[in-house]
Amino acid sequence: LEGAETQPVPCTPGSSTPRPPLARGGSRLRGAMGAAKDRVLQLLCFVALVWALVVGRDLRKEVLSRQLRNPEKYPQLSDFWTALGSFVGMLIAQLLFRPVFSAVARAMIPKKARWSYPVWGAKVERCCDSVFKCCYYAAMTVWCFSILQGQPWMPWVLGGSGSTRFCWTDGYPFQQNSPDLRRFYLTAVGFHLSEVAFLLLEVRKPDFWEMMLHHTVSCTLVGYSYLLNYVRLGSLVLLLHGATDVFIYFSKVMVDTPHTKLIVWSYFGLIAAYAWFRIYVFPVFIMRSAWVEGIQETGGEVYGWGYLNFALCVLLLLHMYWFGLIIKIGFHFRATGQARDLQSNLSSMDMQETKKDS
Repeated sequence: LEGAETQPVPCTPGSSTPRPPLARGGSRLRGAMGAAKDRVLQLLCFVALVWALVVGRDLRKEVLSRQLRNPEKYPQLSDFWTALGSFVGMLIAQLLFRPVFSAVARAMIPKKARWSYPVWGAKVERCCDSVFKCCYYAAMTVWCFSILQGQPWMPWVLGGSGSTRFCWTDGYPFQQNSPDLRRFYLTAVGFHLSEVAFLLLEVRKPDFWEMMLHHTVSCTLVGYSYLLNYVRLGSLVLLLHGATDVFIYFSKVMVDTPHTKLIVWSYFGLIAAYAWFRIYVFPVFIMRSAWVEGIQETGGEVYGWGYLNFALCVLLLLHMYWFGLIIKIGFHFRATGQARDLQSNLSSMDMQETKKDS
């Protein structure tokens, strides 16, 4: 990954600088490891999709049964028209934002000699998308926190004074949720669907399978959790992920700019937020609540419990992998003085194009 940003030196009869054997061996090893990683991600994506379809096959029957028992408090399938509106709105807004902000992004990211024009264009596009998503997650985090502040299921680690145990009390699964919380949740459903659409419709990037796995479990979790009225626990998941994503996308905005101090400060902010929210709070409080407290408080009546916890475990696995890359970015910056987004790894697009042409 670290050597992906430089163009490979061809070993041709007229070339006086053939690639050394060690470099060729290292490149082959990285290629083999990347291919193995993609195979694992594809397998997990396949398992997640099949399991989600199996759960979803009987989901409608369960949801209709609950709606008949308590139609006033339980979510309705018609609510997803709001999510559809959010989906369309997010698609249009992001597509319009790119050309509007692209001139600013090009001024922020001067082209470097080692970047091809497709790589520079991808970095400019990433900057535009990252600005949009940073603003989106900042707004959603503030909105979610304002809704959850003072709620009994909001734990102290997220700025509340309650306990995650209350995600499963108060007449579960017929808990009364405020209209504002439902609107927030359905807006998040639409945004996650728009992320899948962009991933499938645009040019495939090096992190395609990582993001496909992430979006598969995220979309099914947020959609199923709304229909099954796991909105209390789901709102905590959305809050902690949104708070972290603000730092993630601000770092992605800055990573290719020449503003070294801002890059360093954004990096340390990202490390702190990621370690607290996704490495500590997510497994210790959220996953424990889904795994243990849900069974204890409901007597084992948690529909889709197996898939729910599988999807949360997949998210934790991705969190750990990405946190490792974030740490690696810091070591790479210290050694070379160059900031690089190893997760997206857009510069490897040059090497992929070279392989296709050879």
